[in-house]
Amino acid sequence: MSYLGIKYNKGFTLIELLVVISIIGLLSSIVLASLNSARIAARDSRRVQDLNAIRTAVQLYYEDYGYYPKAGNCDWNTNCYAYSYSSSWAVLEQTLSKYIPSLPKDPNPVNCAPWTNNCHSYAYGNVGRRDYTAGVNTNLVENFDLTAQFENDSHSLRCEIKDYKFYFTKVFWCSHGRSYSKQLYEASLE
Repeated sequence: MSYLGIKYNKGFTLIELLVVISIIGLLSSIVLASLNSARIAARDSRRVQDLNAIRTAVQLYYEDYGYYPKAGNCDWNTNCYAYSYSSSWAVLEQTLSKYIPSLPKDPNPVNCAPWTNNCHSYAYGNVGRRDYTAGVNTNLVENFDLTAQFENDSHSLRCEIKDYKFYFTKVFWCSHGRSYSKQLYEASLE
């Protein structure tokens, strides 16, 4: 095209294209980072909801039977755990089927116990029931753990903030020199 004898070319220069591509790349990386944070927050929110649903089922079981369900194939009088990545979870699911149709599993699972850093699974643990055999009351603690690990290292319900204690020894989980992940969430104590 020509205007007053001057020729104009249509299009962009290479520098203009590089600037536009750089801006688009920067904006997309910001959006992706925000999206990843939103996904982490959503998974942590689901963990809280899942464990609250399981806790409700466990408490309903307790109301019906007077003791908490066993964790998988463990003996009653031991501190034992069922993990959402193992077959023990299916045993617990069968036990609680009257109260919850299926036991949820961690939305971003890793096949290791939640007490280790970056291990995402659910854990349910029981500590026996009272044993009245032969007229002897052993007074075992009747309680349970229901644990997961958050991905968000600033979640308000994490162990580092809540300062959870073991129910049977009252020792702190995540502070005072303990080596457990500071990201733990304990639903049985909420």
